[in-house]
Amino acid sequence: MDSNFKQGEPRQDAGHDFEPKKPQRPQRPNVSFKFRYVLIFFLILGAVVILSNSFYIVREDEVATVRELGEIKRVIVDADNVEAQLQNDLDPRFQNVIVDTTKGLKFKVPFITTVEKDTSKLLTYISNSAKINTRDKIKYDINMFAQWKIIHPGIFRSSLGTVTKANSKLDEVTYAVVIDKINSLSSTDFLANKDALEEVLSAAMADLNKSLASQGIALVDIDVYRTVLPASNIESTYQKMVAEREAIAQQIRSEGLEIYQNTVADTDREVAQIKASAIEQSETIQGEADATALEIYANGFSKDPEFYEFWRTLKSYENTIDSDTVLYLDQDNAYLNFFSNGPTP
Repeated sequence: MDSNFKQGEPRQDAGHDFEPKKPQRPQRPNVSFKFRYVLIFFLILGAVVILSNSFYIVREDEVATVRELGEIKRVIVDADNVEAQLQNDLDPRFQNVIVDTTKGLKFKVPFITTVEKDTSKLLTYISNSAKINTRDKIKYDINMFAQWKIIHPGIFRSSLGTVTKANSKLDEVTYAVVIDKINSLSSTDFLANKDALEEVLSAAMADLNKSLASQGIALVDIDVYRTVLPASNIESTYQKMVAEREAIAQQIRSEGLEIYQNTVADTDREVAQIKASAIEQSETIQGEADATALEIYANGFSKDPEFYEFWRTLKSYENTIDSDTVLYLDQDNAYLNFFSNGPTP
């Protein structure tokens, strides 16, 4: 054993220098390959976002306001909506706004074009209680309801913005117009004459729609759905209604009696005409029959006068003489010549 060999020292092979091994470092992942996938993911996500913001859908029960950078460029309404274009032309702010009557899938510029949708269905407004004073000074507490719809969504969004504000606007303008119209009616017309009430409410709705056109909405129907009579007026109103009903009943009875009398008179006149016509016809027939009989008798008498005299005498006997008849005549009387030996020569 080599004396120079010491325990713990590295052994060297002959002819080679000994070098210690260095520890290997772990391999790092490929950073560019990973970044590529992340970039592709974000590109796909961005494309999906852009595509999803490039289209919008307007359903049949919706209207829409289309803005570009906050400015209204287009409104989408129902196909039968002709009022929108009229309101569009009257408002100088919307003269360049397009009124589109087609719905469905539509294109928009992402992040530049925004779409605001509202319902195209009828909306209902119910008022608070209000007092009216009819023409004959009868007071009532009434509640009204109205149905309205959005005619021009752009004007609606610019003027009102929400359905709540629209109902507040209706509450503000409806009372004065409707109550003024109803106050022109009598209490009887207000309570019982539906045609009169409908006429004044239609006039009120027409006046209201003129002022509501600048708000982008329109009333479709308006009516009184609840009427409360103050306690102080109940008895007088009841008596008045009773009197009115009695007057109407009396008028109906009078008209019925008049119709009955006219019918009876017409019937009597027709009966008299029928009887007169029948009598005239029967007398005509009888006269014609008598004339025919006389003609027959005359013809028979002219052919055999003696036989005709004999036959007429026998008929006379049959009609004047029976078992109880007593005649006091001279023996030579011509009436009895057929009871003797023959006619007197």
